[in-house]
Amino acid sequence: MSDILSIIPTDPHWQPARDAAERTAAIFSELFAPVRPNRKHLQPRVPMADYAALRREDGLPVDPWLRVHVRAGGVIEKIARRSMVVAGTLEEWRGWTGLPFDRTGDVEVPGALVPVHCDTDHGRAVYVEPNVWVRHRLQ
Repeated sequence: MSDILSIIPTDPHWQPARDAAERTAAIFSELFAPVRPNRKHLQPRVPMADYAALRREDGLPVDPWLRVHVRAGGVIEKIARRSMVVAGTLEEWRGWTGLPFDRTGDVEVPGALVPVHCDTDHGRAVYVEPNVWVRHRLQ
């Protein structure tokens, strides 16, 4: 049985230092990364599984950040369907986005990977962001 280390950085631009990665590789055999595809927001209505499966002519993922992981030896394992959930009142969502959130249904928010579900009857909206689990063998 292998040990698993899951690292979820709070800074989206964080990258591990080479020496830290090497020390980690000496201890663990695999690393599973919850990867947020950096071009998915351009296709918010495409399901994440379909988006992650899109390939260029050379067989690599269309998404640049997924492509970086695959080039580094990572394997796309599955979809993290609820990687991040943000729930708030309609007033909060209006303040965060500048959008009206005035009708029930899905609302496309710039930068969001999927639409936000708005429920005017209950005065709430919820964003459930999927990401992609990528496995990297370290040894």
